Amino acid sequence: MTKQMKTVYRYDARGSGFKKAAMFLIILSALLAVFGVYWVLTFI
Repeated sequence: MTKQMKTVYRYDARGSGFKKAAMFLIILSALLAVFGVYWVLTFI
């Protein structure tokens, strides 16, 4: 393991990058669901 890899692991030990990505994907899926419901209702 190189020193650079250890540094990256140490700074992301809390998983903050993962939490931000997960929150972004949840918001994106909610917007897609709202758009999908609107799209389906326009054809009914």
